[in-house]
Amino acid sequence: GWVLYRMGRYEEARQWILKSIQASEAAGDKPGAVVVEHYGDALYKLGKTTEALVQWKRARELGQGSRFLDQKIKDGSLYE
Repeated sequence: GWVLYRMGRYEEARQWILKSIQASEAAGDKPGAVVVEHYGDALYKLGKTTEALVQWKRARELGQGSRFLDQKIKDGSLYE
């Protein structure tokens, strides 16, 4: 999913990252904070800023995200 994101194919990236999150949850595991953060990033690129913020906050609750995670949450903007 992240490769698709880096290629600018944000809707496809969102779909694949979501599948990864769902697979983790189906296995009884928590998804990784970075994966959830990336899901938020894809949502942001698709204009779903409120949903992106929810995912970024979830990522922070899950643990270690990127060095930009707190700034994304504070400003409600994407930083890469």
